[in-house]
Amino acid sequence: MTKRYPAEFKQNIIDLYQHKIKSAPELTKEYGVGYSTILKWVSGSQKSPVNGLTADEAKAHSKRIKRLEEKKLILKKSLGLLAKD
Repeated sequence: MTKRYPAEFKQNIIDLYQHKIKSAPELTKEYGVGYSTILKWVSGSQKSPVNGLTADEAKAHSKRIKRLEEKKLILKKSLGLLAKD
């Protein structure tokens, strides 16, 4: 089962790593978070030079776009049904 961590905790770990206060192995030992998990959090928080978004922000935007496209399709279909009447 996947363990969930609060956003504030994740940000604290990312800040400690990025400001070179502690290394990933030190953070793993101290906080009990997996090494690869820490590296994933750090890479997900770095902004892309292409669009200026973090990986997490880009993923959230993609989900929102997909949801809005689904709503748009539903509205188009319902409008077509109403037009037939």
